[in-house]
Amino acid sequence: MKRVTIVDVAAAAGVSRATVSLVLRDEPRISAETRERVHRAIDEIGYVYDRRAAIMRTQRSMTIGMVVTDVRNPYFAELAMALEVALDGHGYSLLQAYSHDEHRREDRLLGVMVEHRVDGVILLPAKDTSAADLRTRLGAGGMPHLLIARRIRAYESDYIGADNVRAGKLLGEHLATQGYERVALVGGPTGSTARMDRQRGLRAGLKRHGVTLDAKMSFPGEANREGGVAALQALLEHGPLPDAIACYSDSVASGVVSGLRAAGLEPGRDVALGSFDDTPEAAIQHPGLTSVSTHPDRVGTDGAKLLLERIATPELPPRTVLLDPHLSVRASSTMLERRRAA
Repeated sequence: MKRVTIVDVAAAAGVSRATVSLVLRDEPRISAETRERVHRAIDEIGYVYDRRAAIMRTQRSMTIGMVVTDVRNPYFAELAMALEVALDGHGYSLLQAYSHDEHRREDRLLGVMVEHRVDGVILLPAKDTSAADLRTRLGAGGMPHLLIARRIRAYESDYIGADNVRAGKLLGEHLATQGYERVALVGGPTGSTARMDRQRGLRAGLKRHGVTLDAKMSFPGEANREGGVAALQALLEHGPLPDAIACYSDSVASGVVSGLRAAGLEPGRDVALGSFDDTPEAAIQHPGLTSVSTHPDRVGTDGAKLLLERIATPELPPRTVLLDPHLSVRASSTMLERRRAA
């Protein structure tokens, strides 16, 4: 029996062979009407698309690898969904993996991505990742890649994330203007560029209004709920709580809230809280969590565009995209003003 080919599909659909190929690769520029006509012809004549052969011809796998730290963080869930939708619009599939913020695990996962011949990699670097590590694992083989959320010192590559210094300033100025005089920063790994930038901005925002960030009550830690619980415990053991706690992320803030309530304290009433990321959960907490948006949806959507441009044009110079943050003020940081008014 004669094997049905792409030429047969083109003839049955009344289009060119190139158009059939574009439909099979899910290219968005093809009209819905033409796409439907081609798929109808495929069903009628029984054509089976050999994706493996297509990969061998094009030297592309049509897959993108993504390695981030923790799937439980709502920030990464929102980012991954936006990224997947953007890539799907260009016929790419997303292969996801999680480093647990451990460099060894990250290195192994990147090796797996390269072995599976993904066309590009999106990476949120683990806390101990160095420029030398990335040059060895990604740079040496010319793998197109994009860093998100955390930068690596002395390493040039495409990068997209929020302007963390600006984000820290917004939160610092807000807390200072609310009348809080003792402010601590908790959570986030030591050495992380995101934490250092947020701390620098927070300090500058507070200083503008005559408030100093209390270094003795600022505890780094894991960038997750457990890190928030541990940081709150360290604060309680240190002595009287500060007036306000700035959390590295909403995930960390969730742990701080749990720790406060376990100690018989109420967030917003007994100590003000502010945070970063402004995930959907921040708005529905009680009290609502004041948080600075770091735009995970835009990091995903715009990051996909950056990486696909890098794949298409490898010789482009490294590009950095900093997204302007936005502060959402909620009850967790405004109750002092309400108590004064009362």
